[in-house]
Amino acid sequence: MDGLEGMTAWIRDVGRLVDRRDRPKVFALFALMMLTSLMNMLGVASVMPFLAVLADPAVVHGNAWLSGAFSALGFERTQSFLFFLGVAAFLVFFSGVALQALSQWATIRFSHSQQYWLSKRLMEGYLRRPYSFYLNRNSADLAKSVLEETHQAISGALLPALRLVIFGTSAVAIIVLLLVVEPRLALATAATIGAIYGAIYVFSRRWLERIGKIRLRANRERFSAAGEAFAGAKEIRLLGRERTYLDRYRSPARRFANQQANFYVLSDLPQYAIEAVAFGGVLILVLFLMSGDGGLAGALPLIGLYAVAAKKLIPAFQKLFSSVAALRFNMPAVRSLLKDLEGCAGLMPLPDRAGEVKPMPLRVSVEFQDVSFSYPGADQPALSRLSFTIPARSTVGVVGASGAGKSTLVDLLLGLLQPGEGAIRIDGRPLDRSNLRCWQAAIGYVPQHIFLSDDTVAANIALGVPAGEIDHSAVERSARLANLHAFVTGHLPEGYDTAIGERGVRLSGGQRQRIGIARALYRDPSVLVFDEATSALDNATESAVMEAVRNLANEKTILLVAHRLTTVELCDRIAVMHEGRIVDCGSWNELLHGSAHFRRLVKGDGRRDAAVVDSAS
Repeated sequence: MDGLEGMTAWIRDVGRLVDRRDRPKVFALFALMMLTSLMNMLGVASVMPFLAVLADPAVVHGNAWLSGAFSALGFERTQSFLFFLGVAAFLVFFSGVALQALSQWATIRFSHSQQYWLSKRLMEGYLRRPYSFYLNRNSADLAKSVLEETHQAISGALLPALRLVIFGTSAVAIIVLLLVVEPRLALATAATIGAIYGAIYVFSRRWLERIGKIRLRANRERFSAAGEAFAGAKEIRLLGRERTYLDRYRSPARRFANQQANFYVLSDLPQYAIEAVAFGGVLILVLFLMSGDGGLAGALPLIGLYAVAAKKLIPAFQKLFSSVAALRFNMPAVRSLLKDLEGCAGLMPLPDRAGEVKPMPLRVSVEFQDVSFSYPGADQPALSRLSFTIPARSTVGVVGASGAGKSTLVDLLLGLLQPGEGAIRIDGRPLDRSNLRCWQAAIGYVPQHIFLSDDTVAANIALGVPAGEIDHSAVERSARLANLHAFVTGHLPEGYDTAIGERGVRLSGGQRQRIGIARALYRDPSVLVFDEATSALDNATESAVMEAVRNLANEKTILLVAHRLTTVELCDRIAVMHEGRIVDCGSWNELLHGSAHFRRLVKGDGRRDAAVVDSAS
C-alpha cells in the first residue's frame, strides 16, 4: 500500500495504539504544533526587515511597512530602529525555537506514557485470554511483545508519526512564506529537496517493509532462544548443549542487529546528499541574486531569508524522511500488536482482588455429561462423550495411559478449557462464564511441576497476594496440613520469611511439592485436584506427600490424576481412561478383578501385585 492512502492507513493504525483516555492530549499536541509552526514561520520572516535595514538604512523611509512601524513606535534614529529590529527578530526566532523544544518535550513525554499504557493493555489482554491461547503461543514471544515490541511500536511508529506532524507543519509554513516572497525560487528549492528524499524513499520503501518483517521474526527467535537457555540451564549444562543454544541465539540476534543498522543507515543517508546540494544551491542563489538590479544590498535580505529557512527546512525534511521510513519499517510490529490487542475484545474481565470472589463450594457432586473436547488442528478428539461423576467429600482417582485424556479432563474441571459438546454441572448448575471465577475460587490445584517465584516461602504459599495482605495464620495452617511446617521452622534460617531462590532451586522435589500442596490449601478450598503431583518423586517422598493428602480425606473433595498407581490405591473410586473415554470405574479391588484395562496399567506399572494381576486375568 503506497501513496496517500497507505500513509493514511499507517496513521490510522498507529492512532489505535493510543489509549482512548489520552485522545484529548493528542489534539492539545496538535494545537501546540500549529502554534510552533506559526512562530517558526514568523521567526524566519523577521530576518528580512532586519537585513534590509542593515544593508540599506534608507529603506526604512522608502518602505511603507517599515516607515509606518518607525513612526508608530516613536523612533527618531535609524540606528535605534535597526537595533530594535534585531532584538525583535531574535525574540521571535527564540520563541519559535523554545516552542519547538516544548513540542519535542511534550511529544516524547506523551509517547513514553503511551508505551506504559500500551504494555499494560497488552499484558492485561494476555492475562484475560483463555488457557487455550497459551497452548499455541510461546511464553518468550508474549514477554517479548509486552516488553520489547511495545517500545518498538511507540518509539518507532507513534513518535515518528507525531514528528511527521511537527516537522511537516513547520516545513509547510516556511515554504508558504518563501512562496509569498519569491514563488519561483521557493518552488525550485522545495522541489529539489523533496525530489531527493522522495527518490530515495521510492527506491527503498519495499525494502524497508521487508527488513521490518525480518526484524520482527528475528526478535521473536532471539527471545525464544534466550528464554529457553536460561529456563533449562540445568539440563543444558548436563547435556553440554551450551554452544548449541548460543548458536541458536546468535543467528537471529545478528539478523536483528543487521536490520536495525540497515534502517538507521537509510534514515541518515539523504542528509549527506542534501548537504552537498544545499551548499551548491546557496552559491548559485547568491550569484543569481547579486546579478539583479539591487546588487548585494538588494540581495542580502533574500539571502538571509533563505539561509535561515534552509537551516529550518533541511532538518525538517530529514526528520520527515526518517519518520516515514520508521513508520514503514515498524508497521509489521504495530500490526502484530494490534492483532493481539483486538483479539482481547469480549474476554472475561480480570477480578479486582482474589479475595473479592466468593467461592462456590461443592456440596453434592461434579457431573460430566457427554463432554467432548477437541484441540484446534487435532485429528482426533481429546475427550469423546465422556460422562463421569465426582461425589462431594470423596477421593477419586483417574488413571490411564499417556494420551488417554487425563490432563484434558482436569483442565475442563478447572474451567481452563470449555467443552465443545456436553456440559459440566456443579451441584446441578452448569459451569459457565457467570460462575467460573467462583468455582475456581473453590479449587486448590497441585500440578506435577510446581511454579515457584523468587520470593519467600510465605509469599510462595500465598502466591499473588500482596505482601501486606498475606494471612500468616492461613500460611501456617496450610503448611501443617501439607507436612511442611516442621521443615520450614526447623531447617530454614528465617522460617517462612526465607527466600527460596528462582524456581525454588534450593529446595528438594518433595519440599517444592509440599509448598504446592500448601498453596492449594491456603484459601481452604472445598475441592483439591492433584494432577500427577507425585510422579516425579521418590517412594519415600511420595509417601510423605500422600500422608498429607490422607490428612484431608473425608473433609474435602479430592481428585487424584496419577501415572504412578500407588497414588490412587486408597481412593474411594478409580476411573480408568482410554482414548478420551472412561471405560471402567470402581474401587481398587473391583477394577483389579473386573477391568482388563486397569490390569494392564497395574502390570505395566511394575507393582508388587503382578501375581494378583496374573491370577485375576
